[in-house]
Amino acid sequence: MIRTGEEVPKDMKKANDSGQTLLELAICLSVFMMLLLGTMDFGRLYSTKMTLQNSVRQAARYAITGDCIMSGSSCQENRYNSILTTLEAKSDGIINSSNEATYVTITCINEGGGCPDQAGGPGDVVTIQVSYPYKFLTPVIGAFFTGDSYTLNVGATFTNEHFLPSQS
Repeated sequence: MIRTGEEVPKDMKKANDSGQTLLELAICLSVFMMLLLGTMDFGRLYSTKMTLQNSVRQAARYAITGDCIMSGSSCQENRYNSILTTLEAKSDGIINSSNEATYVTITCINEGGGCPDQAGGPGDVVTIQVSYPYKFLTPVIGAFFTGDSYTLNVGATFTNEHFLPSQS
């Protein structure tokens, strides 16, 4: 037993605090890694949302003009499919026809009831909406969300320009 005023032997000091450093490192490292991975996951979430929003905006800009994907002098695809193709091309692979979890809707509103198809005609109001389930890479962060995912919803509403109805 060591009494007050006596010096503690060197070998006794090492034996008592060697596990404490390891435990502190484990606690600090786990908190740091959770913060780092969480920051990266939310950065990826934000990047995915901005990519989706940009692709919807680009598809809307394409749709406003009444254009379709051309093959020679005629339309290769109808306007609706042309908008979907543009949306997929601009989304950097996030939206694709094989991804069944992603919902893309194109709706047309015309108070006169004159929407020739979902892409609308001249002067029609058209909305493009995308709903994408984002999966978190970090299980600890994903546990805070239902089903380990967060649904990103982006959209654009626009009025078609006055183009020739033969283009639709």
